[in-house]
Amino acid sequence: MGSVFGNGKEENGKRAVEDIIIYMGKNVEIKGNVNFEGSGRIDGKVEGKITVKGSIIFGDGAVITSDVEGDTVVVGGKVTGRIVAHQKIQLLRTSIFTGDLITPSLLIEDGAQFNGSCKMTSHSSQEHYEAELMKSEAMAVR
Repeated sequence: MGSVFGNGKEENGKRAVEDIIIYMGKNVEIKGNVNFEGSGRIDGKVEGKITVKGSIIFGDGAVITSDVEGDTVVVGGKVTGRIVAHQKIQLLRTSIFTGDLITPSLLIEDGAQFNGSCKMTSHSSQEHYEAELMKSEAMAVR
């Protein structure tokens, strides 16, 4: 299997520990927003928005109720919400995803559960779509 992150060290959502900027274990629970730059792995619970300038892996024990934005998003656990990935979304065989996906590239492994919708974008049209999405969300808040 090819590397999700392009360095050849990843297999089925697992990377060498030295490449992970942030790691959140299975016994950690966060209610609030999570923002970081680089690569990270979350095996715990998060309720709130997750914004990553880089790649994020949700391990098979993760329980995420959140809108997620990142370059590459790998889902191995349970995620409910919307994922916007600028490069790729990968749903591993252990994943249970409910919500909306927006990405130029999607890989769903055999056994993954996907309940929702997917909008496939090109890299250039995705920027336009996200700008329009932000405008519509701003109007909804008013």
